[in-house]
Parts: sequence; structure tokens; C-alpha cells
Amino acid sequence: MTRMPTSVYRYIFNKSYRQQIVVIALTLILLPLAPVPLELQRRILDDAVAQKDTDMLLKLGGFYILAMLVAAGFKFAMRAQRELISANIVRSLRGSVFHYTYTAAPQLPKDQNPADVDEVDEGAVVSMMSSEVEKLGGFAGSAISGPLFEIGTLVFVLGYMFWVEPLVASIALGLYSPQFIIVPYFQKKMNLLAQEKALRMRDLGSFIVDNPEDELLRSAAPKSFVSLVEDILRIRTRYILNKNVMKTINNLLIALGPFGVISYGGYLVIQGHAEIGVILAFVSGLERLGGPIRDLVGSYSSITDARIRYATLLQAFPSIEDTEATAPASVTLV
Repeated sequence: MTRMPTSVYRYIFNKSYRQQIVVIALTLILLPLAPVPLELQRRILDDAVAQKDTDMLLKLGGFYILAMLVAAGFKFAMRAQRELISANIVRSLRGSVFHYTYTAAPQLPKDQNPADVDEVDEGAVVSMMSSEVEKLGGFAGSAISGPLFEIGTLVFVLGYMFWVEPLVASIALGLYSPQFIIVPYFQKKMNLLAQEKALRMRDLGSFIVDNPEDELLRSAAPKSFVSLVEDILRIRTRYILNKNVMKTINNLLIALGPFGVISYGGYLVIQGHAEIGVILAFVSGLERLGGPIRDLVGSYSSITDARIRYATLLQAFPSIEDTEATAPASVTLV
């Protein structure tokens, strides 16, 4: 017997470390490819088009298409591997929920009649087996490779931009930086709301399971049911408002990036201190930064939410013992 890890990351890595190594390797291969299309775009405009060199244009265009195809192939393999990890973790978690809830349940006292006590909250088990496990499993596939890919992409693309034109890159970085303050502030509030909603959903499942069908048929909804539904609506409304305020601010900041680059970069072009290809490559680079930034915000949200969900899951178990039987062999895409 081994104890169930108290960390969601340790649980995920224990159950899928071989597959995580594969997906991390694919991620590390992809990262250096991120700035390649930006450099090729710049070279096409500043070298081939400016010099009216058709051969160079065709050559650089061929390299561009090749780079896109190679990156697409590695992204396909990475995403498919993530999905397989998630599917296997969901299966493992369901086995764990069953083991902790039923197999490892403590024995009743000898003088206690099993018919007189409800040892298992079936409504909570249904909630854990379905939505809670699915959400944790969905997080598992990109738990490590997701933030690694997003941070790595930011580092490589920003590094390329600083190498080409440091001042313009500094403006872009300055416009995007406030997101790293705004996101943690709103995410902390959203995490607490997500945890509260998960507990209320368990209560709702328990209500349906615990109340006999004949008491609910052809009768008005009980006050306890109405109260639970209203509480869930209130929590969800607050969550939606916080999420959309955060997204609106982030989108505004991301939209300001190209404006700053085009404005200052255009001034440099007019003054003869930069070439138009550099500015167009930077605008394309900002588009490439926008995706990883949004994904990184999503990853931060997913990580904190998964930690809370996993902790909430552990609290529902009468025992934290685990067995290797709850971790079936995983499928790997190589």
C-alpha cells in the first residue's frame, strides 16, 4: 500500500511520467521553431522583394512552407499525446475514487448494523466520478508541457524581437506586462468560487440520491433544492463576471501591442532607422505572442483550479491509501 500524493502534480507524474517525458521532448523540439517563420518573413520582404530576386523569393518561400509543415507535424504529435495522457489519468482517477470510497473504507464497529448507517455519499461519488474527474483529467495532459510550451514560445519570440530591434520589443513587452499582475488577482477570486461551486454540486447530487423518488414525484421543489440551485446560480454569476472582466482587460492589452509596435516602428522606418520588413515581422510576432499569453493565462487558471479540485477530492475520501491496481497501463503515442 502507498499513500495517495497530496500534490496533484505528483499524482499526475506518478501515473504518466513516461508519457510526460515524451510530450516534454516534443515541446522542446517545437520551441526553437517559433521564431523561424518571423525571420523568413523579414528576409522575404527585406532581401528577396526589396532586391527583386525571384530565385531567393522562391527559395525562402519553400523554406517557410517546410517550417510550417514540420511545426504542424510536431504540434499534432504533442496534442495527441496530451489527449492520451488526459484519457489515461481520467481512468486512473476513477479507479482511485472507487478504491478510496469503497475498497479502503474503514470497517464498521462490530456492534454497528450496516443497515443503520449510510457509509457512502452516493451523490458526491457520482459528482466525483463524472465532472470532477473529467476536469482534472483534462488538465493532466498539458499540466507540464502546456506552461513549458507557452513560456518557451514567449522567450524565443521575444528573444528574436530583442535581437532584431530592442526598443520596439521593449514597447511590446511593456504593454503586455500588466497581465501578469491582473491575472493572479482575478484568478484567486475565481478559484475560491470554483471550489464553492464544486461543493454545492456535490450537495445537489446528494439531495437527488438521498430523497426517495416517491417523495419528489408530483410535488413542488423543496426549499432545500431551490436554495441549492440559487446558490449555484449566484456562484456561477460571480465567476462569469470575474472571468469576463479579466478577459476584457487582457484582450485590450493584447490589442495595444500591435498599435505600439506599428506607431513607434513606423516612426523608425520614416526616420530611416528600420526597414518595413522588421515591422511586419514584429506585428506577426505579436500575433504569435498573443496566443501563448492567452494560453499561459489559461494554464495559470487551470493549475490553480486543478490544485483546488484535487484537494477537494482528497477531502471526500475516508482513507488516503492508494494501490497500484488503481493505475492501469497507459497508452503512449510515439
